[in-house]
Amino acid sequence: MNEDRNDSLVGEINTDNAENQVWLVKVPKFLVDHWKTRGTNEVGKIHIKGGNNIFLSVSGVDIYEEFQLTTSPIPENQPIKIFSQDKDGALALEGNIGLKCDLRMNINSATYRNLCKKRTTLYNTRTSVIKKLDDTKPIYVNSKFKLSAKMPVSSVAVKSTADKMERKSEDEVIDMLLNAFEENKYYDLKTLVQITEQPMSYLKQILLKTCDLNRSGPNKNMYQIKPEYTR
Repeated sequence: MNEDRNDSLVGEINTDNAENQVWLVKVPKFLVDHWKTRGTNEVGKIHIKGGNNIFLSVSGVDIYEEFQLTTSPIPENQPIKIFSQDKDGALALEGNIGLKCDLRMNINSATYRNLCKKRTTLYNTRTSVIKKLDDTKPIYVNSKFKLSAKMPVSSVAVKSTADKMERKSEDEVIDMLLNAFEENKYYDLKTLVQITEQPMSYLKQILLKTCDLNRSGPNKNMYQIKPEYTR
């Protein structure tokens, strides 16, 4: 690092708000989009009904909706700080993350059902793009090339397909799983990968949260949705 760069990092940090305790909340995209339309108006209210019974009500919507906040503390040995920077480049410490929160909708609400329908329609609408290539040149294949009988052609093809899978957000994948389990009670992992078109390792993480894996009985190695996610 050169001396000019070092000099640019030297300066004071405003710590007036260093003791502030802040909540870090994971917010669904559709709610973020709604809040952007609110401008400087109130976006919602937090209702603490005792203990971990915490809810968020959203302002500016036609139908009253409450979101449950599930909280988890930040480990003391892994503190998270919040900093801000103004247009002049001055830094300020705005506080500490005291709690991490996830918002959870009521899966039996009309709002949630309408959201699932919109997402399902979006997922099933595939678009293709035709791109014109300019200045293309022919490619010649050496006629002496031979395909070895020992080459694992099928496994290469499967890997290539898996690599092309685009990760969707966790909320989107959960919606796809809920729609699938409305049709059947049990699915094996391979079928769920085909339904969601998600990488197997990523899908397993979400299944661990939303589904139970039967380890014995007639439905051994089959997944079923957890009761709290049942519609």
